[in-house]
Amino acid sequence: MDVLGDILRILRLRGSVYFNACFCTPWGMDMAESSRASFHIIVRGEAWLKMASASESIKLQAGDIVLFPSSAPHSIRDSIDSKCLPGEQVVTAYQAKKPLFSGDQLGDSSPEVNIVCGYVEFDRAFPHPFLSNLPELIHIDAQLRSRFYWLDSVIRQIVTESEEQQPGSDVLIDRFTEILFIQVIRSYTQSGGIQQSYFSALHDKQLSTALSLMHNHPDKAWTVELLASEIGMSRSAFYSRFNDYIGMPPMKYLFEWRMLQAKQQIQDSHKPLVLVAEEVGYHSDSAFQKAFKRFYHFTPASLRKLK
Repeated sequence: MDVLGDILRILRLRGSVYFNACFCTPWGMDMAESSRASFHIIVRGEAWLKMASASESIKLQAGDIVLFPSSAPHSIRDSIDSKCLPGEQVVTAYQAKKPLFSGDQLGDSSPEVNIVCGYVEFDRAFPHPFLSNLPELIHIDAQLRSRFYWLDSVIRQIVTESEEQQPGSDVLIDRFTEILFIQVIRSYTQSGGIQQSYFSALHDKQLSTALSLMHNHPDKAWTVELLASEIGMSRSAFYSRFNDYIGMPPMKYLFEWRMLQAKQQIQDSHKPLVLVAEEVGYHSDSAFQKAFKRFYHFTPASLRKLK
């Protein structure tokens, strides 16, 4: 089973596009922190990106994609010194078909940049190192895109559907936006140069195999010794390496993954709780109930009643 795909399914991604617009100089948006991951695609022209946490601005070129997985505050504008309007104000205006950066209002009839702005929502309460290891910014520039050419097709679909607004476009835009998020994350994990983290573990042959074993068979009575032997490592070397990359011991990761799987099954199926318990490695119903309540602070039965 694909470990990254496993995690993305549990996150329950939901995304869409705020607007696809042409801006005339001067223009700028201040994007505040929110509960949504945001992204910008520079379809045509150039822009300057400034992270709230950084002192230097980043020049963006046509074709660049910038994704903010943790919704880090930032500004994007036509020049380093341009004033910015609150992002929420800009989004509201463009969604109401009332453009703020049009040439008619600013005495300039030639748009200098075409930008697509959108968002992706997911379960931020999801207790997994995948989320805690996400960077503030993922910048896919032309050089990186040349290595991941399949991003181009998704971008073209988002741009085309948001421009043409054919029947069914809204649904397609939502799906393509979710695909864009997945592909940008995948590009990030494959780009190299990532320090020891969950993402680098996904491309470490032995650690990724250990993660796959836990994801594929949460019902198995795994121990550190057994996992280490399955991937051809000593117990101490495996424990240390897993902890260094993932940020927690193997058995803690396994426990948390079992709890996440259990919650998903309770929410998405009508399986008896005792069967859910067995499928995530608990042959004692009372032990499962106690473990689940310790992790979530509510019982499996109370979660089932919310369905």
